[in-house]
Amino acid sequence: MDVLSEVLRVIRVSGAVHFNAGFTRPWSVVTSPPDLLASRLMPGAEAITLFHLAMNAGCWVTCGKLEPIRIEAGDVLVFPRGDQHVMTSDPGLSPVTIASIFPKASAEQITWVKHGGGGEETRFVCGYLHSDQRFGPLLDAMPAFICVRLRNGKVILDAFSDTARYAEPVTLDQEAGWWQAATGQLIAEAMRPGPGNRAMLARLSELLFMEVVRWQLIHVAEGRRGWLAGLNDPHVGRALTLLHAEPARPWTVEELADCAAISRAALGKRFVELVGEAPMTYLAGWRMHLARRLLRDSSLNLAEIASRVGYESEAAFNRAFSRLVGAPPGTWRQSKGLSQASA
Repeated sequence: MDVLSEVLRVIRVSGAVHFNAGFTRPWSVVTSPPDLLASRLMPGAEAITLFHLAMNAGCWVTCGKLEPIRIEAGDVLVFPRGDQHVMTSDPGLSPVTIASIFPKASAEQITWVKHGGGGEETRFVCGYLHSDQRFGPLLDAMPAFICVRLRNGKVILDAFSDTARYAEPVTLDQEAGWWQAATGQLIAEAMRPGPGNRAMLARLSELLFMEVVRWQLIHVAEGRRGWLAGLNDPHVGRALTLLHAEPARPWTVEELADCAAISRAALGKRFVELVGEAPMTYLAGWRMHLARRLLRDSSLNLAEIASRVGYESEAAFNRAFSRLVGAPPGTWRQSKGLSQASA
C-alpha cells in the first residue's frame, strides 16, 4: 500500500489560489496567525497550508526567529502548518497585517491586492491548501517553511524550522523541467481566468504540494525523526504499511512486530522514536480519521462504521471516538452536517 497517498486521500487535501499580489516598495506584510487561517480562508477546515509563488523581482521573508531570507523570481514558498511569517521589500520595516489590506477571501474569484509605497513592484500568486482533517504525524514532520528555487536549470529544495535551517539544501537534477512548466501554468491560470480556471488552479496547487511532500520523504527525511522518517525505516515503514492496509484488523504489537520482522520491544522503541507514539496509539488515531471520513461522507449507520474501523461494538466505538475526538460520533456527524449546510 502507498501510505502517503492513502493519508492524503482520507484527509482530503484541496488547493486554491485566492489572490494575486502587487506590492510596491517599500512594503511589509505579516500573515494571519495559524489559528485564524481557517476562519479567514476555509471555515471548517482543520489544517491550512499557505504558499506563495514569486513572479518577479525579489523580497525578503522571515518566519519565527529566522534571519531574513532572500526570495527571487520563480521561488515557491510553502508553509505546511500555516506558520505566521513576514514578507517585505526591506528587512526592518514594520509590517501591516494581511487582513487589513485583504479583508475577505473569495471562493468565486481571484482578487488583485495592491499595497505599498509606489516604488519597484513585486508580484506574487498566493494560495493555500486545506484539509478536512489535520493529520498531525505528517504536518508535524514537515519543516515550518520550505523554499523551492530554480537555479541554473536545477531545482533546489531549501527547508527551515522557525529558528534555523532544517536541513542542508538539496539539489534535484531531474525535476526542473516539469516544475517550471507546472509553476508557469499556475501563474498563467491565475492571471487569465477562464472556463475551469478554479478547478485547474486547485489541481495544480495540490500537485505541487504533493511533490514537495514527496521530495521531503525521499531526500530530507532520512536520518531524521518524524512520520516521514518512519515511512523510510525498513521496520517502522513496514508496520505503518500494515496498519494502513488493514486498519480494522485486531492488531497486537506482537503480531505487528512478527510481520515487520523485528522484535516486539525493538519495534515499540523504534516506532516511538520516529513517529512519536506507540503503534497501537497510532492505530487508534488513524481509525478515528477513517471514522470521521465515513461519518462525513457516507450514510452508513454507527454500527457499520464501527465495524469498518475495527471496533467490535457500537458502544466501544462511541467510547473511543468520544475520548479521542472530543464528542460522540453521532453528535460530531450532526455538527459537521450543519456546518456544511451553513457554508
